[in-house]
Amino acid sequence: MKASSLFLSLSLLSLSSSSSSSSSSSSPLSHPPLVVDTAPSHLRPYILPRYAGHAVKLTTSGQIIRFSITTNSSAGAFAMVQHTGKFTAWTSARPHTHRLVHEHFYCTKGRIELWTKKNATGAVDEARVLTPGDFGTAPPGTIHTFQHTDPDSQLTHIFNPGGFEELFEVFSLGDWDSPHGSPYELVEADQQPFDEATPAQVALLNSLDLWVAGADVYVPRRDFVNGTAGDPRLHWHDGNNSLSSDPTDPYYIAKDYGPKYLNSENGYKVVQPLLTAAQTPFKNLTVGTITLSPRLQGEAANVVTLDHHFAIQMDEGQLALTVQGYERELLLQGDVAFIPAGTRFEYYATVPFTKFLYVNAGEKGLGDELLERAVPWDFPAYPA
Repeated sequence: MKASSLFLSLSLLSLSSSSSSSSSSSSPLSHPPLVVDTAPSHLRPYILPRYAGHAVKLTTSGQIIRFSITTNSSAGAFAMVQHTGKFTAWTSARPHTHRLVHEHFYCTKGRIELWTKKNATGAVDEARVLTPGDFGTAPPGTIHTFQHTDPDSQLTHIFNPGGFEELFEVFSLGDWDSPHGSPYELVEADQQPFDEATPAQVALLNSLDLWVAGADVYVPRRDFVNGTAGDPRLHWHDGNNSLSSDPTDPYYIAKDYGPKYLNSENGYKVVQPLLTAAQTPFKNLTVGTITLSPRLQGEAANVVTLDHHFAIQMDEGQLALTVQGYERELLLQGDVAFIPAGTRFEYYATVPFTKFLYVNAGEKGLGDELLERAVPWDFPAYPA
């Protein structure tokens, strides 16, 4: 997919070369461009602007999948896709499980209904209406499905490890291109996206690590009250949520209702972990959000070199990012950056309340480094 120059200029701005980090080890001209229009086919740093990336049609009702991070671009560590669409009366997938993949969900626009049920005797069938900033996770073996329920909705899927995103290519209705960056295809019809799977389809789905839970096993519940259905003891936007102590349990964290910590080094950073290595059976991924105060006069940029592959997806504000060997770039809402392990980078907020979602391979990552020098905090905002 080729993004127009107007599209790129609106989604991502560059500072002048004179503002690039003096500590970069080589000229930017010695590298391929940092800003790309599709995820690379091999491991390297890159920035993918909002609504850029290779895209495919998922359903006849206009739902689109964009590939932000693939198993090739992350060397298999994890994958990330953006799932956009209008309101639909149907789930986007048959209820299913994975055996090899841990899937995580982050609502970035509109509303998404998400269902999860641990595949165990006596497990509670949980469901939530996700709004922007809400998170859910489905460990291997969890029955789950999802549905777009607002006129303009976007769900970020994170797969750990990478590779499962290939299913969207195999079962797509073809490539999709929008030079103007329209989030999804405008289709008035709202047809059911799938029939009962044939034996051949079941075999193909299984080969891609999708195991259908038939109607005799699972039917999504529809008895939502205030955006939630399931265990009445669990809060949803009316009280705190906690990360599960069992890595095989699915769970949900409402925006700003999970654990929060304040790091006061070099400006303020509010860290909200959504998933640590303890919450995945693979012990090799961390997910959360970081909200930064703007860089003030006399403050330095934050300088980091991580041991594992790392990604950012912008939520709010504007983030200045300098990757070793490249000029400084400014990230806006919806932009995605991927930084391989061992690559030095610098970052800081240029405007108040800049927030991004982080995804870090490995047992510990950027969030853990900040938490080592943080204190428990009661607010999603930093001090005045």
